[in-house]
Amino acid sequence: MKRIFFDTNVILDQLDITRKGHSTMVRLEQQMSETSIQPLCAWHSLSIIEYVARKAFTKEDLHQVLLGIVENFTIPQTGSAQAKDTFNYFHNDFEDALQIASAVEGEADCIITNDRSGFTKSPIPVISPEECLRQLSN
Repeated sequence: MKRIFFDTNVILDQLDITRKGHSTMVRLEQQMSETSIQPLCAWHSLSIIEYVARKAFTKEDLHQVLLGIVENFTIPQTGSAQAKDTFNYFHNDFEDALQIASAVEGEADCIITNDRSGFTKSPIPVISPEECLRQLSN
């Protein structure tokens, strides 16, 4: 794996120590720092993260969190063509279909999420953070 796409929910897990998946995401981040894997996320994930995380961070800290994401993640360019492609991936959650379209545009090797239910039409393998850790450990 060279390019891993992160769904918004797993990025939030990494940021928020109270979330169930936090320790797994911290271990995954440590594992990835020892490799040349490129993390990717969707442009619209930034607004979701800002909305959810504003309850846990000061405005200044949240600005730094978002800046860190922008500096460390590749954000695939998406526009009208990718928005139209989203309908090819739509199952039961339009936002997940947007995630898939962004991952496809970013040529991701896999998508990491905690909720696979909206990813059934993904042409890219969808795995959990735990599965990603196991694969990277091998």
